Amino acid sequence: MRLDNFLNALYWNSNTLGQKPFDGILTTDVSCPIDLPLTCRNATEVTDSCCFEFPGGIFLQTQFWNYRPSRVGMNATEIENELGPLDAFTIHGLWPDNCDGGFEQFCDKSLFIDDVYHLLKSDEFNGENSQDLEISGENLLNNLTSLWKSNNGNHESLWIHEFNKHGSCINTLKPKCYKNWNNISNSKSIVSKEENDYYKKRAVYDYFRITYNLYNENNSFEKLAKFGIVPSNSTTYTKEQIENALGSTEGTDEVTAKIFINCDSNNVLNEVWYFYLLKGSLLQEEFVPIDSFDNKRSRCKATGIKFYQKGYIPNNGGRQPPSNSKRGIVRISGYNGNLIKNGRWMTKGTPANFEMIKSPFGSYYLKSRTGYCTVSVSKGLICNANINNAAQFDYDDKNGYIGYSNNFMWSAETYPRGNTQSVVYFNNKDNKYQFKLKFV
Repeated sequence: MRLDNFLNALYWNSNTLGQKPFDGILTTDVSCPIDLPLTCRNATEVTDSCCFEFPGGIFLQTQFWNYRPSRVGMNATEIENELGPLDAFTIHGLWPDNCDGGFEQFCDKSLFIDDVYHLLKSDEFNGENSQDLEISGENLLNNLTSLWKSNNGNHESLWIHEFNKHGSCINTLKPKCYKNWNNISNSKSIVSKEENDYYKKRAVYDYFRITYNLYNENNSFEKLAKFGIVPSNSTTYTKEQIENALGSTEGTDEVTAKIFINCDSNNVLNEVWYFYLLKGSLLQEEFVPIDSFDNKRSRCKATGIKFYQKGYIPNNGGRQPPSNSKRGIVRISGYNGNLIKNGRWMTKGTPANFEMIKSPFGSYYLKSRTGYCTVSVSKGLICNANINNAAQFDYDDKNGYIGYSNNFMWSAETYPRGNTQSVVYFNNKDNKYQFKLKFV
């Protein structure tokens, strides 16, 4: 079934989600206009940011298949504790990508968290306060502990990273939206500190709850098994076989949507991404599957894809994983010059040394001797930040290009002649000089 058929079948339901943050606020009734378009399908501007997700209108539910244990000789229980159930993919995250395929990241520092464990175990989401919730905080925490695994063993650090990088960019989970849905006063009222503190916690709970729900709707292991694709240390599969199995409608061979898969450097399946549009608030969970945008980025070959059993280490060890960092300089493609230590473009003098550092959960940090690089509010590249404010960059290891938010275009307003420096901007098509940054 294609997207148009899904649209014809859509109906509108408002979910009622109970909450008891403090006296006088008992329930949240999420109610949005029935005639709202899907994200990225609107012909005119939708001004209600609590009922229409923008700019992150494409939601990706991403999953891992981590098979390689941290050491040899682990038993089944140890493997499951580290890598998740032997018969299940694990959760990576829920990402709100932009309609053009890019994405925002680390959007609202006021929403950032440094704890999930204690938040979900707090009284606010358990005991009497959980009676109107879909799932108690402790039960949700148990699900995350089992199925949301980090590749570095610190699973909560991955949860915190995913919420801060992606969850903080979901506008329909802002405190003001919870305030509106509680119908205590009109939408222009100021959210009190007490309300704001609770709503921020509730957004964290809802982000993980909804991500877990969407993950459960996409049991990748079962989908593959129905087509005879099961973990094996010897059998191989084609890319088409895997994509069709994952994209098929339940109980049929009909492909609903093109699913993105990725492989490691040994051509072993290790990631699955499901793409969706959204109707209304994220809390209403009205997701509509669409084709993947990123199939060209897949490292999987057309044939010979392996799907190793968890705990397996190839006899030859496989290719050694790449180093966590690379050192080099950053050239301006198509023009003379390089980046200097502050992140600006110069055509004269010695280029600065930079380091590309693999971040713990994918992507890269870019660092010069003056600090980590980031992208400012005005989209200018700046290299003087500490690790807490560092941006996460994309890296095309085949061509050496440095990108940001799934886009590899950079620009400058002026050409730096002599001793002058030009600010390098991310994805500004109005600037005269357009180029890519090449790490060599």
